[in-house]
Amino acid sequence: MKKIGIMMLLCMLAIGVQAQEERCPLHYEGSFSMGASSKDLSFMGANIDLGYSPVNRLSIHALAHSDFFIPKLGATKDYNNAVNLGGGIGYQLLNNKNWRMGTLELRGTLTTSLGSSTYKNTSYGVGLYFYKHSNAQRFQPVIGIGFNARNFHGNVPNFYGPYVSLGIRF
Repeated sequence: MKKIGIMMLLCMLAIGVQAQEERCPLHYEGSFSMGASSKDLSFMGANIDLGYSPVNRLSIHALAHSDFFIPKLGATKDYNNAVNLGGGIGYQLLNNKNWRMGTLELRGTLTTSLGSSTYKNTSYGVGLYFYKHSNAQRFQPVIGIGFNARNFHGNVPNFYGPYVSLGIRF
């Protein structure tokens, strides 16, 4: 219950600050991701990202994501999920000022799972994210592709594989 409360507080903070300024350095993203299968295990999940851009091209991210792991045999139980919290940094390779199509950002992330679970893990990720940055639109679609490495702290083999992420940024 505490996790849900913290995520709701972060969402309200991002929405409130966004409403006060037109060019706000805070942004919020909500997305769904899905990874390719590796070692008879694949994952899908929901992500919440609260970002802050202190300078034009650099961004700092606070992440929360809940992942559901699917074994090859298809045995799914309540303990096949993990909730991770962490952070990351991003750098805009192409931004809206010199590339009119939108922004292409390279991000690196590090998260670790909370609580006790069979799928307790530390996740390392790197990805390219594309979003249209426009003052005319309040919500922009976000598309991401990347590579994720998960070090499981238990009997589950480590996971290495690509992922795709689709979401909304505001």
